[in-house]
Amino acid sequence: MKMSELLNIPIFSHSKVVAGFNGIERTVQTVNMMDAPDIINFLKPHELLVTTAYFIHDNPDELMKLVKYMANHNCSGLGIKTRRFIQDIPTAVIELANQVNLPIIELTNHHTLGEIVNDSLSYILKKQAKELQFAMQTHREFTKLVHRGEQLSKLIDRLSNILDKPILLINHMNHTIVETHHFRGNKMKTLAKQIIQHLEGNNVYGNDQSLCFSIFSPESLRGQLVYFFPIETYLKKSYLVIIGLDFPIDTYTLLSVEQVANVISFELLKQHALSERSLHIKNNFFKNLLDGDIPEQEILKHGKQYGLKKDHYYHIVTCKVDDDKKDLSSSLFFSNTFQAESYHYTIYEHIQTKLAKVKDECIIFINKDIIVILLAYDMTEKQTEQQLFQVVQSLQQEMILQANIQVSFGISSTRDSLQNLQKGYLHAMDALETGFKKGKCPFIQIYHTKNMTELLQMIPTESLTEFYVNALKGLAFTTNKDSLSLIHTMSVFLENHCQIADTAKQLFVHRNTVIYRIEKCEGILGVSIKQPDETLKLRIALLIREFILEKNHP
Repeated sequence: MKMSELLNIPIFSHSKVVAGFNGIERTVQTVNMMDAPDIINFLKPHELLVTTAYFIHDNPDELMKLVKYMANHNCSGLGIKTRRFIQDIPTAVIELANQVNLPIIELTNHHTLGEIVNDSLSYILKKQAKELQFAMQTHREFTKLVHRGEQLSKLIDRLSNILDKPILLINHMNHTIVETHHFRGNKMKTLAKQIIQHLEGNNVYGNDQSLCFSIFSPESLRGQLVYFFPIETYLKKSYLVIIGLDFPIDTYTLLSVEQVANVISFELLKQHALSERSLHIKNNFFKNLLDGDIPEQEILKHGKQYGLKKDHYYHIVTCKVDDDKKDLSSSLFFSNTFQAESYHYTIYEHIQTKLAKVKDECIIFINKDIIVILLAYDMTEKQTEQQLFQVVQSLQQEMILQANIQVSFGISSTRDSLQNLQKGYLHAMDALETGFKKGKCPFIQIYHTKNMTELLQMIPTESLTEFYVNALKGLAFTTNKDSLSLIHTMSVFLENHCQIADTAKQLFVHRNTVIYRIEKCEGILGVSIKQPDETLKLRIALLIREFILEKNHP
């Protein structure tokens, strides 16, 4: 309770506040009586101290020291009985109390200190018992609503009726999931949009305390306060937003909000569990579809509920967190272990929300640690690669800016029918893996048909090395200048389709020099380079030479 309330009880009727008027709203939880010289060692926060000042009646400096200490340690106030050991409270003490906003109450001799303490504590305990009873009744009422299966909107409406205030319930994705009837008018709709914008522009989700802001516009609501009360679950944080509460909030209002927030928290957890269950079923369906385990005639039958359409083509996009083993505490969404374990679900929600703003028809699901997006297009709808890239790029940028999470994407290059979704998925996964191999994150990689070098790089290094050594024999890992010249001549010779004149021209040497070097190569390799099979073998060996040597001599 506040000091101002306590001082209104009868026991203080003949007392008066003589200093520290600006601190009269300090919280008081207990009252103590003490006259010991070491009184400072026993003081507690939110404690009202009453004293005769016997131990300091002839030492104003000690009284100054006491006032300063009590103010710094968040004590409630100091009651001094005058006209006994101390006639008047020194002016310097009053001036100091005014500076530090510590209330000083001048107590009269109508009551003993014991009576003051007893009456004060009795009032505080009765008030606390009444508040506790009120909290229990509020909790019971809202728990019964949940047990009856009432929706969140019913709970919010009931709280709104109790407080007679407009209320919004905004989830961790900055979506208003419940709003009271007050928001049907244009002015309140405008205010609701501004509240959402404030949440999107400020990292309030990292704050565990209630927040309060003053309304500037619309003008008719200017000066009213908007309170944000966090609703915690182990996965995420939502906000109960109440407009128009007074400052400071009275105890009963605060208790009502706290109890309702607890009940809403459990209801949100229940809804989250149901959503995860539905997503698990959805993920299994699409996993089986991509694995080819669903007959063609069953795809549309079961896929219709997820938005699959026969007359549509699909671009497949795969995305993955760039480093899902890193410390996720830097993300705006995650702050504990449980959150980190469920981060794929949260990222799924975030991508789904952002993508809905730019693409009407899309399907999102999770396959292991990969989030898969199916972007649907009517058969007659044109879609350029650049437009597709821009959609994904916008999504990637918003993930970084609003969630501080780096996600990379792989995109299939062609639009596929339902029967070819598996092929498109493999292409998108291939693009994703190619992007990660390049080592630059975050990235957006579009699938393209691999050239010979890329195909060779997919073969294990051991097998490539064996083939390479078998083809080039003594020239495979040579560092000799003359041998390197032979390899270069042979490479140019093969590129020019074994034409000596063209090779000599490109190397700026005499044709006899080319003939000499080729004959020497054939002697080392023990084959005729002009034979078709040997030509192909040597061309492949020279293709893989660069990255084989790079791996052996980084």
